Amino acid sequence: MKLYIRECRRIATSIIFYLFIAVLVFSWFQNFRGVTKTEIDWANGISPANIGFERALLSKPRPDDDYFGNKTSEDNPEAIMTGVTRALLAEYESNSYATYPVGYYKAITLSGDEQSRVLEIICEITGLTEEQLEDLPDDYFPAITGTIISFDAMTVDENGDLTTKMENSEETDAEQDKTKHFTSQVTYERFKELMQEMENIIGEEGSIYSTEMMITYFGMSEMTYEEAYAEYNKTIEKDKITGGFARLFCDYMGLVLGLYPIFIVVIMWLFDRTSNTSELIYCRKISTLKLVLSRYFASITMVLIPVILLSFESLIPLISFVADKGIPIDGLAYVKYILWWLLPTVMIVSATGMFFTLLTDSPIAIVLQFLWWMIDKGMTGLSGDTSIATLMIRHNTLRGYEIIQEGFETICMNRLLLVGLSIMFVILSVCVLGQKRKGRINATNIYGKCFGYIQNKFWVKPAK
Repeated sequence: MKLYIRECRRIATSIIFYLFIAVLVFSWFQNFRGVTKTEIDWANGISPANIGFERALLSKPRPDDDYFGNKTSEDNPEAIMTGVTRALLAEYESNSYATYPVGYYKAITLSGDEQSRVLEIICEITGLTEEQLEDLPDDYFPAITGTIISFDAMTVDENGDLTTKMENSEETDAEQDKTKHFTSQVTYERFKELMQEMENIIGEEGSIYSTEMMITYFGMSEMTYEEAYAEYNKTIEKDKITGGFARLFCDYMGLVLGLYPIFIVVIMWLFDRTSNTSELIYCRKISTLKLVLSRYFASITMVLIPVILLSFESLIPLISFVADKGIPIDGLAYVKYILWWLLPTVMIVSATGMFFTLLTDSPIAIVLQFLWWMIDKGMTGLSGDTSIATLMIRHNTLRGYEIIQEGFETICMNRLLLVGLSIMFVILSVCVLGQKRKGRINATNIYGKCFGYIQNKFWVKPAK
């Protein structure tokens, strides 16, 4: 225990630890600070400056409310086909198709033959010819299609409210035809088949033509009172008020903890070498296991302390909010989520950093962790996209309790896998340091053996 406390003090007095805290606080300040206060104010009748499509999470809906928030679903396939077709036509005209392979933007330009096939797809969906597509009226598509809002197709009425031109049209549905306003000429099932073909033509992942992305961008619709009330009940009864805030807090903190603790671990181990204290460590009578475990747990402890402290900025106002309302609250929600959501991430980052630093006597672990962090960040969706090998769980919303419940088994397997790998790397670290203390291995002969193996396998010796 004394060695563990000494290592905690050692980390607490290092500059790199305070740099880590600065990065952590900056991320928290930019992303999460004020979220709780905004929701509480909104529930108390003070609307935020940027409402968007949501409703107050902590406010109980009433049947006479004007708006109940939005939902994302496949309940309105016509709206989805309208939005996707609009986006497809725009990308076809510019011959620039947005994709996000590994989570990062990439524009795809198609060949002439591929563009011709895209035109055929658009013509089949709209029932129009190429000439008709080039001369569409301004209000051919609705002013609002999913996340796309066209102010060109909107007017201001006598009360100063925005309305769409289609809403002001005196034409009846019978008088309107496919050349004036979009109406899909294919079924939704056929539409999805054509969009699958679009994905194949583009050849990169992350376009808006996958079913999942079509629903995300264009499957937005207004909730009913019953749906809004059910969501409110989830917040009160299932999440106990704090659950959604704890998940969003962990989402943002996880992005920091998936990378930056590596600097603390690597630099603290390399400091022994640069300060010429490694010889003292190797000859002391402290067991290798005790030394490794003390440093490992000390690094994890010092990383999580500021995270727990930052959670109070959200927890305390929530406790105060429900104090006089008689609503049950889970005061330990943040600690629970930090322990099962963030702790395994910190464990694996610290364990791999320690192992590769001891093995190589170099900061190579920082490079490896950065690559893992970038790939994981790019490949993992913002919510409900946890796989067995995910480093950082994402849930970038205050809502979505059911998403976590649906994927809970996978999340648990993922977290247990990271814990298991962490234990393995800690054991390997003990073995490596133990061999070093006995003088049997060092970084130089490790490099020599690896290079010799590669040379023997791949280097062609010249004939004599």
